[in-house]
Parts: sequence; C-alpha cells; structure tokens
Amino acid sequence: MKYKKINDATVQCIVSADDMSEYGLTLSDIFERNERGEEFLRDIIERAHEEVGYQINNGNIAMQITPLKDNGLVVTFTDEGPAAFKEMLQNLKEVLQEFSAELAGQEERERSRVAAQKAGEYDENRRMFVFASMHETMQYAATIPNTYSVKSHLYKEGGDYYLVLEKNRLSYKAFNRISAQAVEFGNLIAVSEERMQYLEEHGECLIRNRAVSRLRRIYLA
Repeated sequence: MKYKKINDATVQCIVSADDMSEYGLTLSDIFERNERGEEFLRDIIERAHEEVGYQINNGNIAMQITPLKDNGLVVTFTDEGPAAFKEMLQNLKEVLQEFSAELAGQEERERSRVAAQKAGEYDENRRMFVFASMHETMQYAATIPNTYSVKSHLYKEGGDYYLVLEKNRLSYKAFNRISAQAVEFGNLIAVSEERMQYLEEHGECLIRNRAVSRLRRIYLA
C-alpha cells in the first residue's frame, strides 16, 4: 500500500490488487462494508500514522473509495468533514490519471484487460448517494443549479433513499461539484451493475429520470 499525505487532515492510500489478495479481500467486501472490509479500512487509517504521521483530530472521518482498473482501490480519508470533499476529488482525479498512464506503459496487456473488465462493473460516470430521509434528499436536490440538466433516478429500499446521478452531458467539473455537495446530506457509495439490479429488484423506483429537477421543484414550491 502506498500512502500520500494531501494535508494535515487528509491522506490518500493506493491499495493494489496484490494488497487485496494478501488480506484475502474482494471489491465486494469493501463496498458492501462487511466485517472484513470494515476491519481493513480501519487498519488503513491506523497505519497512516506510522506511514505519514497522520493524526486524527476528531472522530468524524469522511472517506472516498474508488476502484482502480487493476482491481485495486484508492482510499482517501479526512477528518475535515464534507468541506474537504472537493480537494479529495481533485487529488483522486490526479491519481487516476497517473494510474492510467502507468497502465498504458505496461507490457502485460492481457492481465490488465481482464482486471479492467472485472473492475469495469463500477461505472465512473454514475454516482450513488444514500440519504436517511426524503427531506434530506430534497434538500440536496435544491442545492443543484436549475441550469444543470442532471440525469438522475430515485429509489427507496428499506428506510433509505438512493439517488443515482449520471454524468451524461455534464462536464466532470460540474459532476464533481454536485457530488461534493451531496456528502453534506448523505453518503457516497459505489455504483455497480449488481447494486443497480438489487435496487431494481428489491427497492422501489420512486422517480425514473430527472429525479433531481422534480425533487427541487417540490422542495422549493
């Protein structure tokens, strides 16, 4: 695992596919946040002190987890709260660009191709946020400018509300901006075809397409 200290409150850790194998973990363990996955993420935070001198100033840790095309992960965490999410996204983008360049120079193309197919289940152009209430979901929707045409869908499963955003025609800058705003009201979780199928089968689709604009109109009415 490779650690990078972004600032005093924020650290980034690159977890390779070999690291995952060493711990006996899969991407599902991490994104489903089962016991093994949670223990691994706690270990990453604890090791950050030894690796880069990271000190936790308070108990509120915000975490961004993104799969890499080699079946590894980028884990970024901060105790500055949601306000630091924009910086986290920017550093994440830089890491992904560096990683993509490194992959392009590798000779072992077949292994990379197979790994990319496996990790390809996680769509970089879709993001899913879970909210504890409809009120919080509408509050978030109201923060998105009405000049943004956001392809979005709203589901309910159990007591939680799942808002799926698609990049579609938005620029990455705009997509990252509205994603950063969302963590003030809910939690970012990984989007995969398996998770989407689960929502379709076990959840209730409350709004198909243009969920953000409809929620914004209701909230501001």
